[in-house]
Amino acid sequence: MAGQRKLISLCMIVKDEEKHLPNCLTSVRGVVDEIIVVDTGSKDRTVEIAQSFGATVIRAEWEQHFSKARNIGLDQARGEWILFLDADESLDAAGGGQLRVWAQDEEQMALLLQVRNVIGDEESAGSTVHPVLRMFRNAEKHRFEGRIHEQIAAVILRGNPEAKFQMTDVVIHHYGYRAQEVLEKNKLERNMKLLQFALAEEPSNTFHHYNIGVEFLRRGEADKALDAFRRARGSQEFAHLNYAHLVVKYEVRSLHALEKWAEAAEVAAEGTSRYPDYTDMWHYWALSLAQLGSLREAAQTAEHALELAGAPAHYHTEEGIGTYRTAYLLGRINEALLDEQGLVSAYVAALRQQPSLLPPLFRLCRYFHAAGEEERLLAVLAARIGCPNEGAVRKLAAVMLASGCPVAAADWLRWQADLQEQPEHRRLLREQAGAIELQDYSGFPLPDELAQQLVRDAEWSIGDGSGERERGNRAVTARQWWLRADQWLAKHQQLRQAGQAGRASLRKDAVQLARLLLPGEEGW
Repeated sequence: MAGQRKLISLCMIVKDEEKHLPNCLTSVRGVVDEIIVVDTGSKDRTVEIAQSFGATVIRAEWEQHFSKARNIGLDQARGEWILFLDADESLDAAGGGQLRVWAQDEEQMALLLQVRNVIGDEESAGSTVHPVLRMFRNAEKHRFEGRIHEQIAAVILRGNPEAKFQMTDVVIHHYGYRAQEVLEKNKLERNMKLLQFALAEEPSNTFHHYNIGVEFLRRGEADKALDAFRRARGSQEFAHLNYAHLVVKYEVRSLHALEKWAEAAEVAAEGTSRYPDYTDMWHYWALSLAQLGSLREAAQTAEHALELAGAPAHYHTEEGIGTYRTAYLLGRINEALLDEQGLVSAYVAALRQQPSLLPPLFRLCRYFHAAGEEERLLAVLAARIGCPNEGAVRKLAAVMLASGCPVAAADWLRWQADLQEQPEHRRLLREQAGAIELQDYSGFPLPDELAQQLVRDAEWSIGDGSGERERGNRAVTARQWWLRADQWLAKHQQLRQAGQAGRASLRKDAVQLARLLLPGEEGW
């Protein structure tokens, strides 16, 4: 690019990133005008890969300080703008052109991009989304600060308090908080060590207390996390922090992990007053109320979260909150209330928003199975659940089988066969219906396989990702959930049929049901 205008410089720090670096650098082709890579001691093919993409590679000693490493790259960058990414990130294909357009706007000093932290092994397995300053004007005074979780925004504003920061909808996909990546990189231990160094240097730094709280929460040390978040919330500058809403939410989630539901409800209620449009806060308030047995108030709170839908772009949010996760939570609450119309509506809403998700579909099937009303299950599914292809039809039949509804599964397959346009699909579905009637289930996933998928569907992160240790502490198999839920649900059906005589017991058992059906740390 010699002799040509360099608009955007990509600056990175890397070490042993041969696995991720090609994907990252491929994602910025045609977007950036130069690539500056600071390598802090790679022993794999990282340097070779970077150079194959035309990058300038600078070898530097790792000094346990992220800002120092980043600033080495900034000193060499010649672009008018700096874009910074990590090797385990990639720029969304739709966003590159937008960045070059924004870079032509002379009024802007920095751009906030939407970082989507992918949690599971597949992108559909859940994510968190939050806006982060990732692109800024290249200037001699614009240098990063902080040993870890390095920052640039405060530096820019100190030099120019009127600087304009533009929120964009450009997405960065981040894969570094998948469980396997966390283990391979030993990120929990690395981050904790650097944060302890940083706190020793700046013991009153609110940002450090917040970040160490996040690390404690990932490690499953909720009591220490709670203390750190409360220290952050008690700082004089708290009300003016752009991440203050996160501090409050993580305080609530720490209290959930400690099963301090009353305190969690109190903090969440305060959070909704402070941030009335923050959907996540309403969702976690609803969950807190449900665990306390305040079911009707919990249902109303969850309904409000659904009305808000997704959180505004300036908040950190979790995928599914305000949509399918909150709808599923509402369904669980309505089960405890024995509100059949409400639970059906909520579960159907969750399925329409996330058709691949098994838990709401499974709960629908189990509810009607426990009620002895499989014929009504078929009517509900036929009227309200669409199956776009033969594979989806079979998946739903498999869930019916795992739910103990073989008659409904066979009837479902025959009804769907009549709707298929291709003769081969019609024949296959009819054959499978006949096999079910002969108790031959070999053409469908075994219940244990569905149970494993249910567990995967229900694993949700804390913050930007959950460590293996924290996940192991709260893992409950789907089979255990089913047994608990079904025992209470069957008892409810009996009490409902008993009428007035069972009303007092019904109310008491409804509270117990809610506590059994709502695994607090999952957010379901």
